[in-house]
Amino acid sequence: MKITYSIGSLGNSGGIERVLSTKANYLADVFGYNVHVIVGGKQPDSLFYSFSGKIVFHYLNIDFPKRNPVQFIFRTKQDQIYQQKLEQVLYAIHPDITISTFGQDAAFLYKLKDRSIKVLEFHFTKNYLKHLGASLQNDKYRWIRKFWLAFLQKRETYLANKYDHIVVLTERDKQLWDGGDRFTVIPNPLSFQTNKTALLENKVIVSMGRLVYPKGYSYLIDAFSLVESKHPDWQLHIYGDGLQKETFQNQINSLSLQDKIWLKKPEADVESIMLNASLFVLPSLYDGFGLVLTEAMVCGLPCIAFDSECGPSEIIREGEDGFLVELKNANQLAEKMDLLMSDTALRKAMGKQAKENIVRYESGKIMQFWQNYFKKLIVHGNS
Repeated sequence: MKITYSIGSLGNSGGIERVLSTKANYLADVFGYNVHVIVGGKQPDSLFYSFSGKIVFHYLNIDFPKRNPVQFIFRTKQDQIYQQKLEQVLYAIHPDITISTFGQDAAFLYKLKDRSIKVLEFHFTKNYLKHLGASLQNDKYRWIRKFWLAFLQKRETYLANKYDHIVVLTERDKQLWDGGDRFTVIPNPLSFQTNKTALLENKVIVSMGRLVYPKGYSYLIDAFSLVESKHPDWQLHIYGDGLQKETFQNQINSLSLQDKIWLKKPEADVESIMLNASLFVLPSLYDGFGLVLTEAMVCGLPCIAFDSECGPSEIIREGEDGFLVELKNANQLAEKMDLLMSDTALRKAMGKQAKENIVRYESGKIMQFWQNYFKKLIVHGNS
């Protein structure tokens, strides 16, 4: 079977790139599929994640300048070039199935007549733009930005309606889309598997993600500040980069916690980081899934997360392998952190359960869902 993925850019440390590498590698190395990845942008100097040597890459070298609002409504020259180049490569490859990660290509992939079955992957939640609008700071342009985000969400819904095959990450998100049989739920597979287990004795709390407001780090920093005097030998390590790194660092400095809370650059070796920690916290205000939760749990870390609309509640089993806390409630977050920081036996019991429970996301199990899905698409496409 010949499978092609279409993605706007490659080389970043984002979750979509991480998941793509896991799935594409498995399809090529284990199932023996002929896997191609078409990248809209330019070839990066290096890839952040490892890809199998069996995968064939095609770089279209499209220059993606920042788009103004009018360019989201009307097609630009870059859109036309992107469509033409993508179509040319698809005709040359002649894949059975082409999968979009819902980048700019989603606006025209369904129109292409190369005869491959088109699948749209959605790595966020249906309402992520709505949540982003609600999180905007109170400035005089806030209402304009909220209006614009509402428009973009309607545009995404319009584009999604052009596809007969859409894959989402959670059952809750499928309910939000209310799309019926067009929608299939396939969670993200674990990006790695390990027989090692964190000892949960290093007094380190870990979190990972982009350093932007919706990831909720301001609440995590506040929560840690509420418990740090009780636990003076604990530290909080946040791995990531983003536009609000300076804002979060200033918050840390204002609390005089720069020797307790560390903003660290993204690392590809997630396993080593998790194995040397004792607790993982995901304070995201909204998420498509929560891949880092599964990565923490496979290393035996108990987890705490905000109970956002989608994702954490389908991964964490409340009170068994972690805790879900009320969205934006720093006090409640601090309370659960304090509980696990104080009680080593509870921490280890929940960590043990986390490692046992997370096997349902092992790559072999999740990729079997994908194989069955692909076979179903081919059968229906040929009938």
